[in-house]
Amino acid sequence: MKRFILIKRNGQWFSPNSDKPFSGVASCNGFTYRYTLDGRKVLLSKPRPDPQRVVKNLWQFENPQRRGFVNGLYYPFVTANGNTDMGAGIDMSKQTAAFRREAQRGLTPQRMNQELNKRVNEHLRKVDTALRRYTNYPDTVSPQIKEGLADLRYQVGSLGGYPKLLQSVAKGDLNGIQRESRVMFKNKKGQMQFDKRRYDARNSNYFYFRQGGMISPLMESIMPNTYKESRSEPMKREQTRRAAQKIQQKAKAIESYTNVRNNISASLAKPNSLLR
Repeated sequence: MKRFILIKRNGQWFSPNSDKPFSGVASCNGFTYRYTLDGRKVLLSKPRPDPQRVVKNLWQFENPQRRGFVNGLYYPFVTANGNTDMGAGIDMSKQTAAFRREAQRGLTPQRMNQELNKRVNEHLRKVDTALRRYTNYPDTVSPQIKEGLADLRYQVGSLGGYPKLLQSVAKGDLNGIQRESRVMFKNKKGQMQFDKRRYDARNSNYFYFRQGGMISPLMESIMPNTYKESRSEPMKREQTRRAAQKIQQKAKAIESYTNVRNNISASLAKPNSLLR
């Protein structure tokens, strides 16, 4: 990550070794800012992800029934696929001998929560490491997106097979994130199957605009037109829908008017029985 030392003179930002005013994005003391020619310093860093929120969702995704919880302790249990798991999706076949021994004795809810928090924090750290290959400013990515990436990494083990997903995150491309975050798994028949349930849950809990705005405010400053276009797409669809609805209403009105006019014409064309 590039780091700059900037000083403010006469309402503008300057590098100590330059007489030319600086404008652009730079990091300072672990935070990323956008410096403008009119002397503003806009914070682009987002809040840190919440590991406890990821842990809470892991239970919903991996083990909502809290299987393996007996007499106040969590024990390993056999899943529907025949694997042996512990708590919220901890695959016992991939654990250390020390953890397997501890699991056999049972883990209290507090100890289980501690273990899951430790694992999620490690996944979040690896998410930042993976993002640095695609952006110098991973701290500008929204926390819920990072939480979603950590959840995906928890499920598949690594983000190494998802370069397009990480590129989409770096670009602030929500559609790309949703498109590239599909996970395939091998079912009981040995066939590759799309994990739609987890995909839908991840999009509902992570890969969305939580409070509006860009996934990364950095991208809003770099690609403002892209943001405006993506932001206006739902509005354009709604305008198109309403326009089509109005056309349909007008067509029905014209049809009704035509039917009435035809009925009147037909009535006038009939011989008047009263004049016979």
